[in-house]
Amino acid sequence: MIIPKKNEAESFEHLRIKEHFYSFLPFDNKIDVIKKEYPIGDRIADVYCKLSNGKKIVVEIQHSMILVKDLIQRTKEYNENNCFVLWVFNGSSFERYPKIEDNVRILGFEKWCHMIYRGRVYYINMTKTFNSPVYPVHFANNYELKNSKSGFQFYHRSLTKKSFIPSFIPSLKIKTFKNMGFNLASFYDDNVRKSCLTEITQFLNKYSVIETEIKKIKKMSRNQKMLYLIISIYGDKYGLNLLFNILNYLKVVSKKNYRYMSVIYQHLINKR
Repeated sequence: MIIPKKNEAESFEHLRIKEHFYSFLPFDNKIDVIKKEYPIGDRIADVYCKLSNGKKIVVEIQHSMILVKDLIQRTKEYNENNCFVLWVFNGSSFERYPKIEDNVRILGFEKWCHMIYRGRVYYINMTKTFNSPVYPVHFANNYELKNSKSGFQFYHRSLTKKSFIPSFIPSLKIKTFKNMGFNLASFYDDNVRKSCLTEITQFLNKYSVIETEIKKIKKMSRNQKMLYLIISIYGDKYGLNLLFNILNYLKVVSKKNYRYMSVIYQHLINKR
């Protein structure tokens, strides 16, 4: 169970994250006004800025566990004061780091943010000695090995755990949008699932040409060769589970292929 630390370092880290956005947002945005700890209605925004186009942005930094109902309430209150809201979480407080990780239990606030921010949650890792850039995370379906009553094993999509897939943002340039009744702000990063879908679709479209170059690979069927190439090219970027999700969505593989893909993925990791 994740229990965020509550000590003097928390306020120090929170202060550093606020300072990070206060210092660097003006480099990538045309800003008329920017303030830290700015009163808006009954709330104090961590970072507030007014863009040159007149749009008001609130960056809320969360360091500790927060209930979804409180996230919703705070977002609504800022929206009522004509502000677009961007939530950013300190990954170090929740054992979240910019690396692909499977079997991650998704937290309530992550699930809600993932939904309203269209398939991403924003993190930054900040401690007294280290800080990372801001990065978006996509939570992909995760598959677990199960045992049937009759004794055979199969892979089943987990209802409680996800694959944690971090990506990157090109800059801190802010855009605004509306979703599910909320006024929200985000960065110009690509949705990781969408990027993976695009790249795999392009690969499959070109595979007929590539295939002639890999006929020398023996002891593999045509489909096995294709999956081997996909995992070797895209495995580090997207991880096993997101690749399987996309290939399954494209009807290239089914659940019976997951075991084979898992073996390939582990084999390639061990070769590094």
